[in-house]
Amino acid sequence: MQSSDLPIHAVLPELVNAMTQHGAAVLVAPPGAGKTTVVPPALLDAGLGGEGRIVLLQPRRVAARAAARQMARLRGWKVGGQVGYHVRFDRKIGPRTRIEVLTEGLLTRQLQADPLASDLGLVILDEFHERSVHADLALALLAEVRQQVRPDLRLLVMSATLDAAPVASFLGDCPVIQSEGRMHPVAIEHRPLPARRPLADHCAGVIGELLSAAEQAQGRAVQESAGHILAFLPGMAEIRRVERRLGRAQGASVLPLHGALPAESQDRALAPSRRRKVVLATNVAETSITIEGVRHVVDGGLVRSPRFDAALGMERLETVRIPRASADQRAGRAGRTGPGHCVRLWSEPEDRALSPFAVAEIRRMDLCRPVLEILAWGARPRTFGWFEAPGTEQIERAEATLRRINALDDGGLTTIGRTLARLPVHPRLGRVLIAGHALGRSRDAATIAALAAERDIFVEAPEHAGESDLDLRLQALQELDEEADGAAVIRRWGLDRGATRRVQSARRQLAAAARAALGAQPQAQGDPATDHRAMLLAGFPDRVGARRSGGGRRYRMVGGHGAALHPNSAVGDAEFIVAVAIEAGRRGGTHADHVIRIAAALDPAELSTETRLETRFDAARLAVNQRLVVHHHGLPLKEQQPGAHGDESAITAALIEAAVADPDRAFDLDDEARALLDRVRWLAGVMPELGLPLLLELGHGDGPGLKDTGDVATSTPGQAMLESLCSGRRSFADLRKAPVRVAIRQILGRDGIAALKRHAPESLPLAAGGQGRLTYQPGEAPVLRARIQQLFGTEDLPRLGGGRQAVLVHLLAPNGRPAQVTADLAGFWTGAYLDVRKELRGRYPKHAWPERPTVADARRGRRRGQGKGR
Repeated sequence: MQSSDLPIHAVLPELVNAMTQHGAAVLVAPPGAGKTTVVPPALLDAGLGGEGRIVLLQPRRVAARAAARQMARLRGWKVGGQVGYHVRFDRKIGPRTRIEVLTEGLLTRQLQADPLASDLGLVILDEFHERSVHADLALALLAEVRQQVRPDLRLLVMSATLDAAPVASFLGDCPVIQSEGRMHPVAIEHRPLPARRPLADHCAGVIGELLSAAEQAQGRAVQESAGHILAFLPGMAEIRRVERRLGRAQGASVLPLHGALPAESQDRALAPSRRRKVVLATNVAETSITIEGVRHVVDGGLVRSPRFDAALGMERLETVRIPRASADQRAGRAGRTGPGHCVRLWSEPEDRALSPFAVAEIRRMDLCRPVLEILAWGARPRTFGWFEAPGTEQIERAEATLRRINALDDGGLTTIGRTLARLPVHPRLGRVLIAGHALGRSRDAATIAALAAERDIFVEAPEHAGESDLDLRLQALQELDEEADGAAVIRRWGLDRGATRRVQSARRQLAAAARAALGAQPQAQGDPATDHRAMLLAGFPDRVGARRSGGGRRYRMVGGHGAALHPNSAVGDAEFIVAVAIEAGRRGGTHADHVIRIAAALDPAELSTETRLETRFDAARLAVNQRLVVHHHGLPLKEQQPGAHGDESAITAALIEAAVADPDRAFDLDDEARALLDRVRWLAGVMPELGLPLLLELGHGDGPGLKDTGDVATSTPGQAMLESLCSGRRSFADLRKAPVRVAIRQILGRDGIAALKRHAPESLPLAAGGQGRLTYQPGEAPVLRARIQQLFGTEDLPRLGGGRQAVLVHLLAPNGRPAQVTADLAGFWTGAYLDVRKELRGRYPKHAWPERPTVADARRGRRRGQGKGR
């Protein structure tokens, strides 16, 4: 297909007009439209770059190089001439270059160096629907530049599948241009993964069937006419397995394509070919790049997606289902040059359940680098004009990491932080490079940073003993540098060829970045092993572990999670380690599933520490324990008795907290103490104007927790009562001996006790003699339980609580069971009493049942009363 035949040409006039009139636009063009390779040169021809550069941002290095090469081919240019590319550690740009294809992170660093973007005329953010964190940050920074200093800077956001409205709104309600869809139809077929069959095996089987079907139908001509096959797999392991299963294949070349491959291998997979190809790719082939002649797509439906694990303090790769947008993108690869065919290795119900879009990276990634960029920009991460703001917790975690590596303090970025902003690497790796440079060991620092960032160079590390797992790896890499026969070194050491190549490449790139940013280094003076540990601690202070009690190879790491040393690690007997490479366990697995593959033993004296007095309630002993604990970023290293440094107020607070959580075990209240509490709480509710203290109810065995008439946190009297009870005590055993009644009376004071006696007495005098004891419950009427005979001569009872509350009387028969319950005693005597008397006097003839129970002498002359009753 010629460039002029691509659908994008139909909307170029509208796009040029929108960019000319508004300076910003959103272009939505589905796969196959040609936006990546046609739009930048067209806008250059229209003069929309002005005198500056046109920058095309790509999410991946593979796509950036491929886009530059395709633009050069279509226009008859050379890469490095009119069009060039710049990805991390790889740059082909010349003095005549007008269109630069960059990976997204590079632009933010260019803006740090030139906040006015003085040499930029137009910036194009391609494949924005992928919502990489770098694209989000670049969009926000560019929008701020346009708004504040460069209204002439033009900005175009392009995407294959995107809800354009939020982006257009963010850019001042700029125009949205829609291009037509793919050129040719693609037939969709579902071949669900059979139970218990690995995805790679199923994928290889489907590819084999496609190859065999074409071979049988067309014979030898298949190589030229059947078209290539593009298979999407989640990662390198699956790609290697499918490669092994396919072997030589039937008349086809089997080529891998993923970001870990060297550039020449990626180019081989992308290059035009008359021989039929089977390209086994990760999601790098999903957008931007074109593999000419693809007629079949086999989609595994999965992707390795990075997620930040807050507990582990690092990102882990999770295999997740792709969203609908990605499934459409992948299928579209088959319809570029003719009718295509896509086999989806999942069922139709699963297809209908796909989510529309992927979760934006800014919601699931480590934000350490973006937060550093924003701080270096001079903004505050919490108030920065994000396109989509991350959560506060994410920002706080990133800032905490920057503080740990001494890049950030209360005054903002430190000198180290400003230096890290100039290094094109993660701040942790940059911190290793800075520390190594200061120690005169920049090359070692680059090697250690590469080993920490990449996959382990050993297929299976040999068993060995020593102070550091780095030693063998540094030795192997040294021999690779010195010996001519690198293949022999790889075989002798049992190295993973691909991982070793990536570590060597990363080491070169990191060393070059350090030289460019840090300049000449001093002469090394210290011991190499000690310096290596210092570098690691500079970049990874939160990867320190202390061996768990009982020995073994399990460690408690900074942050509290657990991890285990790999069985072949050299440092199995070390009490303290720093982890160079740690492999996250399966999601949902135990903490011990995290495996430390590369570690170095530490002397605790090498760690930055602080000593804190820690006070804890020991749930086993039901007592407060206080220790002086030496910490490294929260990881306990050693502890001792505080001696004269103890804090009694902290002990009291810990005991209070434990007692609040479990009052039934904390307190042993007698009936008098509980009754006193109930009276105070009742009267405080009935007569709030008295200003009685809000006292806590210390449990009634009906569930955990203290009940109260106010908020414990703000109830000063309630807290005072607990403090009075807990002060000077350390355990529940002590607390159960506490004089609760004394504490309550102290808090009430003289006036409170007087009010309690007047308005909520313990008992009431009865005319027939003696006292009637009252019971109180907050919010309910006070209760008097008395035999009927005890109340003879009592016409009525006084109202309590300042006359606001009648007493509820439980009138008991001689057997102690309630015969009547009433809050109107006077009404009872004149009404229901006659029926009660009639019923009970036959059952209890020896008891007095006077006709006039309210007269003063009602209990005297028992026999006379009985006689009259007959």
